[in-house]
Amino acid sequence: MKNLIRGHIYQLKKDNFFFGCLAFSLAFLFMSIRFLSPGPETGVVPGTESLFSTFMGGDIVLYAFMLLTTNMIAEAYRSGVMKNIIGRGIPKEQYYLSIVFVISAAYLLEMLISSIVMGGIASSRFGMGTVLYPGYYALSAAARILFVMAYISFAVTMAIFTRNAITGVILGLVIPNIPQIVEMVLSFLKIHISLDFLKISTYMPSVYEASNDLSSFLPCFIVLCGYFVVSVFIGFRLLRRQDVK
Repeated sequence: MKNLIRGHIYQLKKDNFFFGCLAFSLAFLFMSIRFLSPGPETGVVPGTESLFSTFMGGDIVLYAFMLLTTNMIAEAYRSGVMKNIIGRGIPKEQYYLSIVFVISAAYLLEMLISSIVMGGIASSRFGMGTVLYPGYYALSAAARILFVMAYISFAVTMAIFTRNAITGVILGLVIPNIPQIVEMVLSFLKIHISLDFLKISTYMPSVYEASNDLSSFLPCFIVLCGYFVVSVFIGFRLLRRQDVK
């Protein structure tokens, strides 16, 4: 597993697509700084609040990293790397998880750096502020990490299924949002059914809603873990049944 992780890290260092994602993230950071706006209630954005809100956001950057993921896997199939990995007896499950961990860590590290930068800029303008609800912020960060791993996992699974970068990332984005899509289709047919209990967006925490009430995190973690486990299970099954030539 360690060797696979080292290999993926080395691959990222040589991948121009990865540096393109970093450049895109930097551009997104500059835009965020440019349009740094006051909070909805306080009229200012203290440093700590800006730091956490930046870390909890960045979905557009996440989509770019999902495309990076599917492109890496598609290239592994095209170049014969996948065949060599399987031929050397490396467990397919370890290969799957190593990609999820490396790309998730790369994205989270990039967002952490962006968060620190945004927090520092906001602190210079409005002060550092205080963390009134440390438990809420800590669990929010954990939920965000699990959210990222779930989406990267879907990108890996769909890339393995399609062996194509574009199709893989599209399906990787569509599948976690199936409840919303089903609701839209049913509403078009004038059938009104709420599937909020299956939507990730229903449970994801917001910095602006921080409080001492942590009860909402239990269903949040259950849903996120459910999506992640389903994606990993399907990915493992696909890898085991594939005949890579």
